[in-house]
Amino acid sequence: MTHRADSRPWLRTVLGITALVVFFAVMLVVIAALAFSVKVSGSSMEPTLSTGDRLLVDPFGKGEVHRFDIIESTLGDREIPVVKRVIGLPGDRIKVRADQDPPVVLVRPAGGDATYVVDNPTWAGRVGAKVAACCTDDGTSLPAGRSPAWVTVPDGSYWVVGDNWGGSDDSRTFGFVRDDQVRARIVFRLQPVGEVGRLPDRARLVPGKE
Repeated sequence: MTHRADSRPWLRTVLGITALVVFFAVMLVVIAALAFSVKVSGSSMEPTLSTGDRLLVDPFGKGEVHRFDIIESTLGDREIPVVKRVIGLPGDRIKVRADQDPPVVLVRPAGGDATYVVDNPTWAGRVGAKVAACCTDDGTSLPAGRSPAWVTVPDGSYWVVGDNWGGSDDSRTFGFVRDDQVRARIVFRLQPVGEVGRLPDRARLVPGKE
């Protein structure tokens, strides 16, 4: 019995070290998740995102922004970060007709003349009255009574909109988002626990006409 007891201290040492390694690894993951995450506040991205959702961001992928990516950025002269969906890329032409519910977003991708309609199912459930036609030269909504007009997204800029079409302050209010205003791409939802995973993305371009 004495011999067995004396032969086990090494095992307790190994288990103790393993437990510490696991503990610190978990802590590093938690710290990294908090450092590279953002918490949603507001309803502008409903129903895709809700207040209180915590999102994992990719700050190293902001130079690889694609159409329909969700990004964290600032708008206009505001320093407050917002989360919006990219609709227009550099060189695209954008026009918004407000004669339907929800409004119709037309896109002519850069380098071509083909016209597409943005099919984003979330826009049909819009909440709010931000439904004016678009766009002025800076990408903002047109004054009441003005007919929709095409605008070209400048080089190094994006045209962004919230998934809650009628209740979002976005490019229609503050204009185009510049490259240097993009902080990160949103790649994953961390909270709530029941919705952990990649963000749903059902938006797409479908052939359309003016």
